[in-house]
Amino acid sequence: MSYRIRISFLLILFMAGQAMAELVVWHRSPLDFGNFRYVYDIEVLRLALDKTRTTHGDYQLKAIPAASYARVLHSLRNNTYPNMLLEISYDKQLEDSGELTYINFPIELGIIGYRVCFVNPLVKDKIKQAKTLADLLPHTVGQGADWADIDILRHNGFTVIQVSNYTSLFRMVAGGRYDLLCRGANELMMEYEQYKHISNLTYDESFALVYRMPRFFYLSKKNIALKQRVEEGLKIAYADGSLLALWSKHNLQSVRFTQLPMRKIFYLDNPLIKDLPKDYEQYFIDPMLLK
Repeated sequence: MSYRIRISFLLILFMAGQAMAELVVWHRSPLDFGNFRYVYDIEVLRLALDKTRTTHGDYQLKAIPAASYARVLHSLRNNTYPNMLLEISYDKQLEDSGELTYINFPIELGIIGYRVCFVNPLVKDKIKQAKTLADLLPHTVGQGADWADIDILRHNGFTVIQVSNYTSLFRMVAGGRYDLLCRGANELMMEYEQYKHISNLTYDESFALVYRMPRFFYLSKKNIALKQRVEEGLKIAYADGSLLALWSKHNLQSVRFTQLPMRKIFYLDNPLIKDLPKDYEQYFIDPMLLK
């Protein structure tokens, strides 16, 4: 091989390596709504990309500027940040728009659908006496303005009050503006610690609402190569146990804190997933069996 050909060949290899290293994957800022939300999602994304580094090359993770959910979703639809992923509860309307697709792997392994509730202190004792779901329905529920739970709870007979400001949700339930603020079993402990300075903030220990609510990574249909890579990485991480280890690191303490096996369980129907194939359920964990 001549010197000139060898140099050209090495230059091609260098440029190819640079192209692989230049993959930038965008995600939502973990500080949008506090000091821990979305951190787990970002770490799951990092794990999936690490698992495929040898086959797909290096990458960089970058956070987009902090913004509301509506603005972030607008950026996703318009592919403002190429190779951006956004964690969203399954929403068929997003697919029907023709702009977005999702990776069919439940990021939180189903735990977000086990809901335990902050409670209005004035009705805490009364709610504790509830024996059936019907006993809970007269109580109002506060939820974030963009949360999928709104449709689920209303479908099952609850009166829901939407609140646009995340921090206000905790102040309002503590102040009796509504009776319940239901959160994932993996969220309640950390949120209680973060907002326990709010006077009278307390939580119910008697029941849990349970419904299927898978959360997926959504991305633009223009980013199919990234979709394939992340899906492959998630499945590798699930199979080798590293995803469950990451899940346990971020969620297990909080799930134990909620003492789910000691609670009455009320199952709700989720009308948003009626047309969703159930193959994602193979990745769900049963928190009642965790030790």
